[in-house]
Amino acid sequence: MLFSTVSEVSILIPVAIILLKRKYLGTELRILAAYVVITLIRNIFGVTSDILYFTGLNNYHTLFYYNWHSILGFYIIAFLYFRLLHHRNWKIFIVVVCCIFTFISLLEIPSGSITDIGTSIFNNYTYTASSLIVLIIVLAYFYQLLQDLKVENITKFPYFWVSVGLLFYFGGNLFVNLFLIKAAKTTNQMTWGIINSALSILFHFTISLAFWYSNSLNNTQQDE
Repeated sequence: MLFSTVSEVSILIPVAIILLKRKYLGTELRILAAYVVITLIRNIFGVTSDILYFTGLNNYHTLFYYNWHSILGFYIIAFLYFRLLHHRNWKIFIVVVCCIFTFISLLEIPSGSITDIGTSIFNNYTYTASSLIVLIIVLAYFYQLLQDLKVENITKFPYFWVSVGLLFYFGGNLFVNLFLIKAAKTTNQMTWGIINSALSILFHFTISLAFWYSNSLNNTQQDE
């Protein structure tokens, strides 16, 4: 649980860099900042529960917040790439999959995972669906970057780091959801927690780089 707490606290790294670089943030990075904000809110509940556990007090279930985060976070990421992707077909694709994802999210209601604040149940569908869709969208964006060849130093391009982070985070989570959770009889919860926490720390680090290089994005746009 300690490693999980560390991963939740690591969201403060991108939060600090957002505050430091706030004057350089364009519209897209502000959308990403909204994702950081809802993650921070979710993690505040998670860390508070962990503190209560460590001090011997009665903690509470936090899955309700994680389940809603998976839904709201998906829409924010989809909106971000709706703006980043130039091709009309990909924009239509994002709108269509968002409608499908809304229907998938409604399927979670009977289980109580998004309606019962004290739920101990993970969403059955949204984690896997969001991971798969985000991976497709991110790969489409990488293809666009390769086609355009407008970025001179890609290691200082914010959206490259955003996409790298999303690729690892959602790719790893897709693996966890499809193989580890589905194979719960042979995989304990601690294994899932360690993998998820490691992916979260990596993701927070990569989006921190995205915000850190936000001023170079302004320079790139001026060069164009």
